Amino acid sequence: MRTNNKRFRSVIMSFCALLLVSGCATNMPEPQSATSEILNAEAATTYHYLLFEEATRENDYSKAEDALSTLLTLSPPPEVYVEAINFYLRNGKTITGRKVAVQGTRAYPENFQLVLLKAESYRLENNLEDSVEVMRDYLEAHPKSDDAYRAIGLLYFDSGKFPEAVDAFRESDEKFRSPTTRLFLAKALMQLKKYDDAEKELIAATEQKGRLLEAWSELARLYELKQDYILAEQAYEQLITADTSNEISWLRLINLNLKLNHPAKALELVEIGPASNEFMLEAATIFISEGFYKEAKIMLQPFAEIKQPVEVFFHLALIAFEYEKDLNKALELLNNIPQDNPSWTKSLEFRSRLLYELGKTSEAIELVQAARERDPRSRFILELETELLMAAKRPQDALKTIKEALAIWPNDQELLFTNGSIYHTIGDKKRALEIMEQVISDDPEYFKALNFVGYTLAEQGKDLDRALVLVRTAANLAPGQPYILDSLAWVYYLRDDYKNAWTYITQAVTLGTNDPTIWEHYGDIAKKRKNDAEARKGYQRALKGHSNPELIRQKLKDL
Repeated sequence: MRTNNKRFRSVIMSFCALLLVSGCATNMPEPQSATSEILNAEAATTYHYLLFEEATRENDYSKAEDALSTLLTLSPPPEVYVEAINFYLRNGKTITGRKVAVQGTRAYPENFQLVLLKAESYRLENNLEDSVEVMRDYLEAHPKSDDAYRAIGLLYFDSGKFPEAVDAFRESDEKFRSPTTRLFLAKALMQLKKYDDAEKELIAATEQKGRLLEAWSELARLYELKQDYILAEQAYEQLITADTSNEISWLRLINLNLKLNHPAKALELVEIGPASNEFMLEAATIFISEGFYKEAKIMLQPFAEIKQPVEVFFHLALIAFEYEKDLNKALELLNNIPQDNPSWTKSLEFRSRLLYELGKTSEAIELVQAARERDPRSRFILELETELLMAAKRPQDALKTIKEALAIWPNDQELLFTNGSIYHTIGDKKRALEIMEQVISDDPEYFKALNFVGYTLAEQGKDLDRALVLVRTAANLAPGQPYILDSLAWVYYLRDDYKNAWTYITQAVTLGTNDPTIWEHYGDIAKKRKNDAEARKGYQRALKGHSNPELIRQKLKDL
C-alpha cells in the first residue's frame, strides 16, 4: 500500500515490534482495555494488510482476496479502500471493486480518490452516464471542486465527446480554475479546432502559479497547428529554458528553425542542446527530412569515423542517394551494417532498391533470397522478394513466393490481394476475380479489393451498378487515391455519365500521377466531352510509359 498516513505507518512499526516480543508474553495475558482494543484492531489491520502485500507479490489472487475481505471488516483507513478497489479493478472484478468503492465512500465521503475510483468502475464498463453521475453527486456537496469538474471533463474527453468535455471544464469557476483544468480544456478545444479559445486557456495556464510545462508544450503545438512558427518557437524556448534536459522540446525547436529556413540557428541549437549521441542522431535525421543534407552529413561524420552507432551509415547512405545522387556510394555505406543489427532489415530493402535502380535486379533478388534463407518466416522479406520478382517480370516465381507466404499466413488480406493481383498479371483473370471476391467477402472494407473487383467488372461490361457501388465504397474508405478516383471515373464513363466521369478523372490527375492508364482515361473522357485540347494533353502524357504506345499514337491521330 502506498500511503502518506503517518498514523497507519506508525501502527505497522508498533505491530512489528509486538511480533518480536510476543513469544515471551504468551503465558502472561493482560486485561483488555479500550486502548488495547484499538491497538488490537489496528494490529489486525496491519497484519492482514501485510498478508495482502505478500500475496500480491506472489501473484496469489485467492490469498490476496481473503486478506482484503478481512481488512474491509476492520474499519481500515481510506488508503486500504483505495488499494482494494485498484486490486479488484486491475483483476477485472469491476462490480466487486464498485461495491468496495461504495463502502469506502460511505466511510470517507470527503475522500475524492475513492469517488474517482467509483466513477472509474462505471467507466470501465463504458457506462459514461453513471460515471458522470457519481461526480455530479459529489459536486452537490462540493460545488466549487475544480477537481470534480475536471474529472467530468476528462470522462467526456476520453470518450471522444469533446463538446461535452468543454462544457464540463467550463463549469468550474474561472477564478479557481487550476492550470491542469485549463490545459485539458484547451486540449478539448483544439480537438474542435477552436484554436483561439484554446490559446487563451493555455496562456492563462502558463501565467498561473504552479504553471505546467505541459501547457507550454501544448501551446507550442497549437501554434504549429496554426502555422505560426514564430510564436511556436518562443513557446519551445520557454520549455527548454525551464527544462534543459527535455530533448523532445530541443528537437521540435530545431525542426521549427529548419521550417523557417534558419539552418545556422538550428545548428547552434544542436551544439548547445543535450550532450547525448541519441540527441545528435535524432537531430541529424530532422535535418535530412527537411532537406538540409549538407549540414546533416557534417553532424554524422564523427560517428561514421568511429563506426558507432552503425545506424549512422543508413543515414549517410540516404544522403548519398538523395543529395549526392551516388547510388554506388550509398551501397558501400550500407555494407557497414551487420546482419545482427536492428537496422539491417531496413537496410536490406534500401540495398535491394538501389540495386534495382542500378539495373541489377537479379542481384537484388539474390540478396533478398539469401536473407530469406536466414529468416524464412520474415513476412517483410517475403513481400520484398515478391515485389522484386514482379519488377523483374517473373510473375510465376512471384506467385510461388507469395504462396509460400500464404502457407504461413493463410487468411492475411494483404497477401491474398497480392496473390490475386499476380494471377491477373499472368492472365488468369477468372482466378484473380475469385480471390478478390473472397477478400471482400471476408473484409467488406478492404478498399483495394473493392476497387479491383469494381474496376474489373466494369472492364468486362458486367453489372455496372454493382461496379459503381464497389468503387464508390472504396473511394469513401480511401479518399484522395488517384487510382481509385480513376476507377470511379471509368465506371461512370462506361455508364455514359461523362459529367461525373470528368469530375473524378480531373480529381485523379490533380492529385498528381504519372500513371499512363489514368492519363489515357483522361484523354478518352475529354474526347467524349468534345474537348480535343484536353484529350490531346491526356494522350501525350499517356505515351510516357504506356504498355501499348501505338494505341495511344492512333488515338492522337484520330482527334
